[in-house]
Amino acid sequence: NKTASEMLSSNFVNKKMMPVLIKIGKSGRTHNEETKNGVEKFIYVIDGKVEANIGENKYDLVKSDSLYFESSLPHYFRNTGSTEARLISVITPPVI
Repeated sequence: NKTASEMLSSNFVNKKMMPVLIKIGKSGRTHNEETKNGVEKFIYVIDGKVEANIGENKYDLVKSDSLYFESSLPHYFRNTGSTEARLISVITPPVI
């Protein structure tokens, strides 16, 4: 049920985007996130089934689905499938 993130680039100080690979184990979920205003996030599902909870809305995503949203809304991702879920997350501008 482990969740892991892997930065797909380095030296974010000089970059306009921050790409991250997110792996969510079976029945796992990411922690709650909420960034400052003006930060946007793009999610692309590589493998698995994911429930994206963005503000008051829930989105059921499967392989090849994507979602683009204002990252200042409270959000998290939950694995609803029977195997590990893998997502690409791109945040702009980079925040850590």
